[in-house]
Amino acid sequence: MIQKCKNNEIYVTDYILFIKILKLLLTKNAFNIIIKQNGNLPKMVAYMKSNITILDLARVSGVSKSTISRYLRGESVSKTKAEIIEKAIIKTGYIRNNYAQLLRTSKSNFIGVLVPDIDNPFFTNIIKRLDELAFSDGKTLIIKTTMSQLDRELEALNFIRGFRVEGIFLCRSELNDKLVEDMNFTIPVISIDKSFRNLISITTNNYRNGYILTKHVFKHTKGEVMFFSREKESNSVKERIRGYFTYCKEFNHNIYSYKYNRGLGVDFNHLKNYVINHNIEAVIARNDNEAIKIQSFFNDLYYKNEFPRIRVAGFDNIRLSRNILPRLTTIDQKIEEMCDLAYDKYKNHKKDKIKTYVQNSELIIRESTL
Repeated sequence: MIQKCKNNEIYVTDYILFIKILKLLLTKNAFNIIIKQNGNLPKMVAYMKSNITILDLARVSGVSKSTISRYLRGESVSKTKAEIIEKAIIKTGYIRNNYAQLLRTSKSNFIGVLVPDIDNPFFTNIIKRLDELAFSDGKTLIIKTTMSQLDRELEALNFIRGFRVEGIFLCRSELNDKLVEDMNFTIPVISIDKSFRNLISITTNNYRNGYILTKHVFKHTKGEVMFFSREKESNSVKERIRGYFTYCKEFNHNIYSYKYNRGLGVDFNHLKNYVINHNIEAVIARNDNEAIKIQSFFNDLYYKNEFPRIRVAGFDNIRLSRNILPRLTTIDQKIEEMCDLAYDKYKNHKKDKIKTYVQNSELIIRESTL
């Protein structure tokens, strides 16, 4: 009834027995089952999920072991054979041993990415774009959040470097030039949204962004304009605030800086009283995320005829900023272009000098300030 049984392959001449064996193996979660036809005989190949080897891949795919080894090491093979090998990997449930590859080649194909948090769409959009670029390059991202805390960032860096990553992207880092110099990086490290003396840095002119957004808001309101931020801010937001301060001083406007504690969150009743007491008619928020929360709060009061209209603006041009009503005036920092340039500098770091590349931003005027 069982005509042949070797190398995990079973040829069965009796279909009833074939079904029984198939059901038995399927109840064992440790097996992957592949069924092929060999003439009139069904061929069942049962592979232990935890014990699948390159030989098994070669047997299923019909591709030589040496070619499969080259493919798994990331070396060049034909597109046709690569597709065949990938199908065999999926069929058998083969799991690549990245640690073994790392020991053999000292090449991990990992790239580290550090971001302050993933609540802010600005950083999730950076991660998304970098992941697209890395995937097309055969790389995998290892992502850590720092919560804008230096000790957490240092810990995350040590963790990521332990995987022998081939490069690191620092997004709005809390490091300073002295710490960067002391770390003595031997791999390309690219900073996004903060400039460093000893790193290739991709930034925007946040000071200018704060200035031109403030100028626009004052153009469309006769009352006071407030800047909304946290008690402890990143250098990027500090530069935006500096742009607001500069414009207010140049044109003799009062300066109103409302700060909240991140750990405690925003007390909207306190914010409401602050706006009333200082005759605030417009709010520039530290980013779009915060601007949308503020706009939603004051619009709710406005539509209930409990409060005058408050104009609101933000930074980053996240997707929600153009989908809410009224649509949010903001600064588009061209995130995709920043990431494309950052990844290009990572790939060509040996050819490029260490310098800061300043990307152009754009004021996006929408109904929230008109």
